[in-house]
Amino acid sequence: MGELYSGLSWVSKARKGLDMDVLEAIKGRRTIRKFKKDPIAQEQLDEIFEAAMWAPSHGNTQPWEFVVVGPKARARLLAMVQTKVDELLAAPDVPEPKRKGLLSLRDDFGGAPYMVAVVSRPGVEPLEIVENPECTSAAVQNMCLAAWARGIGAIWLSVGAAPPSRGILQIQEGAQVIALLALGYPDFVPPPPARESYKTHIRSVE
Repeated sequence: MGELYSGLSWVSKARKGLDMDVLEAIKGRRTIRKFKKDPIAQEQLDEIFEAAMWAPSHGNTQPWEFVVVGPKARARLLAMVQTKVDELLAAPDVPEPKRKGLLSLRDDFGGAPYMVAVVSRPGVEPLEIVENPECTSAAVQNMCLAAWARGIGAIWLSVGAAPPSRGILQIQEGAQVIALLALGYPDFVPPPPARESYKTHIRSVE
């Protein structure tokens, strides 16, 4: 675990086929906001999508859909994001870390070479309405971890849930965009953020 937080050095090793265990992937994963231009091989994209399919779902319903974002849709999404980012940056006293994050998002989603929206299909029964988004979120996490295990970074964006994005992505009524994932090889890996002890998040009932 000593090399867990070594940032780009770990990414380089992962790209060479060095495996990591699941806890290393969970603890080592970072949100990436700046990507290299290197394309992702289709074989590795297939692995990422395959990992998503193994997420838990009620009754094995697998209630998710993947919408690959092409150049035209990406340009429309970016124009929408740039307008919103400009509005946010116009506010006084925007903290510097947030400002940097917004600027990288404005710069063509950090230069990520691949984008995909992960969508929760509409639920009909009350249980489906509640659990479909939950299961789809688990699929997104699987994708992020599988990507990281191959040296590929991701940022989980919520912009896909904005009303204008639904039209751009051609989302059917009742479906929910759980994540807009930007994927690519990291150009910069941030240091690990502080984490609270799990002990402060536990309570018991008798």
